[in-house]
Amino acid sequence: MENLGPAVAKLLEELNPFAVFGAGAAHGEVLAKNAVMLTNYSFFLICATILTAIFFFVASRKLSMVPKGIGNIGEMGVEFVRNSIVLDVMGSAGAPYVPFIVTVFFAILFNNFLGLIPGFKPGTGTLGTTFGWGIMVFVVYNWVGFKKNGFVGYLKSFLPTGTPWWLIPLIYPLEVISHFLRPFTLGVRLYANMYAGHIVLGVFGIFVVMVAEALSPFGAVIGSLSLLMQIIMYAFEVFVAFIQAYVFAILTAVYMSGALHAKEH
Repeated sequence: MENLGPAVAKLLEELNPFAVFGAGAAHGEVLAKNAVMLTNYSFFLICATILTAIFFFVASRKLSMVPKGIGNIGEMGVEFVRNSIVLDVMGSAGAPYVPFIVTVFFAILFNNFLGLIPGFKPGTGTLGTTFGWGIMVFVVYNWVGFKKNGFVGYLKSFLPTGTPWWLIPLIYPLEVISHFLRPFTLGVRLYANMYAGHIVLGVFGIFVVMVAEALSPFGAVIGSLSLLMQIIMYAFEVFVAFIQAYVFAILTAVYMSGALHAKEH
């Protein structure tokens, strides 16, 4: 039990989004005044971005009628996003936006999966990153709406068809506010799920360390159960990592579909 405090402190240090990457910062060394700092999460965000680019570069190098290896995995992933997300939600009108939503899906997926490797961090583990992606989606789908429907036409579409005139002063501001809340809800949903999962894994990891030091048979049993729960939660986190990328991508498609078909609402 005497190691509980240091174990918790280590967990909080691991989850700290402002920790500077590198051994120097970890040992408390003072950084130069004008030093360029790179946080742990920023470093692995860059790593995930590079891995995503490399994956698609390799997957698209040798195109063939029957793709093999990484090419086959890449084609399956793109087809999944195109058929199960874009076309299902947006219909044929969504075809031009497949590359954007595929990029969103795989960028989040690679960040989530990279963060599951022990010692690594997910780029999606900071609210700044996920909120930034939410703002990007907000800008893109509104740009699509203005381009497709015109400035006045798109703004008029915020008001549901058939709204009584006396409710317009109440309904229209609420609709506008709901649109401006979308980047926040997109970012918080992704961040909260990934951050909470790492906390749960860390807590069970602390339990394993604590009871592993106990020599009694009872301590060994509890330790084994904690280890088993950590394995189960790790498998669940793999599932969550995929689901969160899917949810973010499908909500992006929903918002873009609403902007494309604004005049029909």
